Amino acid sequence: MEIELVEHYLDKFDGRPHSIFHPATLRAQVRDGALKQTVLYAICAIGCKFSANPETRAQGFYLLAESKRLLQADLSNICLENIQACILIALLSVGHGESGSEALFFRIATAMAEILGLNNSDSETEVSLIDREIRRRIWWSLYMTDLWCMCGQGLYSQLKHVESTIDPPMNDSIFMALRPEQSSTTNTNTNTTPQGHGIWSCLVTLVPLFEPIHKINCVVANGEPHNPELDQRVEQLAWTLEDWKNRLPADAQMSEETLRQQQKAGLGGLLISLHLAYHHYSILLYFRFLDGQRPIASIHQTYITRCKFHASSFSSLLLLSRQLKGCDVVYPNVGHMATVSSSVLVHTLLFGGVDELEKVSQELNTNFEALIELKQFWPSISAMIERLIMFQDMCLLSTEPAPHKLDGWMLRFLTEHSLNFDTKSMGASSLGLNAEVAKMSSRAKELAQQGRYLNLRSA
Repeated sequence: MEIELVEHYLDKFDGRPHSIFHPATLRAQVRDGALKQTVLYAICAIGCKFSANPETRAQGFYLLAESKRLLQADLSNICLENIQACILIALLSVGHGESGSEALFFRIATAMAEILGLNNSDSETEVSLIDREIRRRIWWSLYMTDLWCMCGQGLYSQLKHVESTIDPPMNDSIFMALRPEQSSTTNTNTNTTPQGHGIWSCLVTLVPLFEPIHKINCVVANGEPHNPELDQRVEQLAWTLEDWKNRLPADAQMSEETLRQQQKAGLGGLLISLHLAYHHYSILLYFRFLDGQRPIASIHQTYITRCKFHASSFSSLLLLSRQLKGCDVVYPNVGHMATVSSSVLVHTLLFGGVDELEKVSQELNTNFEALIELKQFWPSISAMIERLIMFQDMCLLSTEPAPHKLDGWMLRFLTEHSLNFDTKSMGASSLGLNAEVAKMSSRAKELAQQGRYLNLRSA
């Protein structure tokens, strides 16, 4: 059974939210019974979610509990396998809505990685080519996740100021083609091959843009008035994002031809993940300009247009990932990104032009279908759907008489993806009041007749 579950993991997850194994080596270790049980149980806890057998799917919590038990008994053993187990357990914690556990296991993993010196090229001497690359990919996976996880919980990032002297990940196709028995050492310089660095390397260069975008939204969410300095920072980040996209190598650009090529190479899901992240960062950067109570300068109108474009592009790409074999993106964080994209679509449906309604309604429906599908695997998606419904309710209360205002709660909705919200955190409006509920119901019916409202509660 473990072979089947490991294949599910490799098919659905490997290279998407993290890249911490060499697939062929992992398969060989499982086949030979050489994989550490702590890691095997954690992989199977993920893989069983995608089994067609209900009895196998029901084993998930047992497998996770057993992986945790073995890890805790061996916690003083600082090794790559325990780092891998921590990363997998943290991912499962995200999917189960256990943000404290997520942060804890990522903290343990990053501490072990620093102790082992995975960020230091001096630690790479006399290791095989595959082992060197696994070490690098584990470090960069932790680096990327550290920013996302800690920002989402309002915690301090451990790794953003840690100096790294290692190279980015090698070309993904080359890495996947390496044979488990290959024992070449680091003298083999594959990073100078004509293929250059791959898609994962592009992800590594994108991630540093998340923190400054996050900081801008936090400043505004905490009540800082809009000012020219913030606008200047947005303009610079907008340029940096587009420059990043324009500098992507040909095999990392998003086009139908490139996607088909990467799909054949087993990297279609990774390519889609890269561009979903790009669109998500762009939405986060421009979202606050949707505020209907701000004076709209010409550049701000441009930002609104871009925000809508990226939300639409995210939706189209997410739909494509569900249509193409081997291109799935079903890790838990996709749920949050889809919720943010959907919030822009909800806003456009309620406040946008008549000519936008049909397309936006279709995109919102496809996003919601993806969220419902993700909910089968990850219980935490239910809370994300509730947040989207709450966002829609807040927008409904703002449709009249004044234009819609994006308050601090709505920006926190974007920035603090792991924190819970209740009606008390939403400001003066209380959705529990009968008058407000009646107003929403009446307004929803009116907007539904205009094609401006999708009842997400019954979808």
